[in-house]
Amino acid sequence: MARFERSRERRGRRDSGRESKRFSRNRRDFQMTEVICSSCGARCEVPFKPTSNKPVYCDDCFAKKGKGSSNKTPERDLDIINEKLNKIMKALKIE
Repeated sequence: MARFERSRERRGRRDSGRESKRFSRNRRDFQMTEVICSSCGARCEVPFKPTSNKPVYCDDCFAKKGKGSSNKTPERDLDIINEKLNKIMKALKIE
């Protein structure tokens, strides 16, 4: 049975030597709920109780869904940014 695991890393936060109340309990204390993946039908566990109107995915299907959800590529994003910068530079008469 697949298990949903969250990263324990806390990027971008200062380490004050103690954890905040939000992170003070062990992540394994969460009540795991057995569900069936809405995409492939595999049995898996999630650390929350799902609502009946939202789909729940196994790790594999969730990863596939996340990768295909955006039609923009990083290269396309950079092209858009460069176009905007060129317009700004032209307006400011910077070349």
